[in-house]
Amino acid sequence: MDKEEVLEKSRKEKRDEVKEYAFDRGRKIGVIGMVIIFGILAIFNLYNNRKGTNFALLSLFFGYLGLESFGIYYITRRRIDLFKIILGLGLSFYFFITYIAL
Repeated sequence: MDKEEVLEKSRKEKRDEVKEYAFDRGRKIGVIGMVIIFGILAIFNLYNNRKGTNFALLSLFFGYLGLESFGIYYITRRRIDLFKIILGLGLSFYFFITYIAL
């Protein structure tokens, strides 16, 4: 394939790689921010003896990770992503039930 064929093929795909890169970068920064906020809230709750609230935070955190893995698994079909779905949603459900039971 020469350069023109590659460029023509890329134009036909109608994908905007700049937008895809921006969305991926935004998601990564969002996850990092969520983990930082989660850590701050978890430490604050432990320091102020609000340990029960951490179950709600953990449920939210693992629910997000499980559902994010679901989106990845839908495309890649990798077993590790399926494992992350099961583990993430299982832990999310466990912490949710624990929080409700308190």
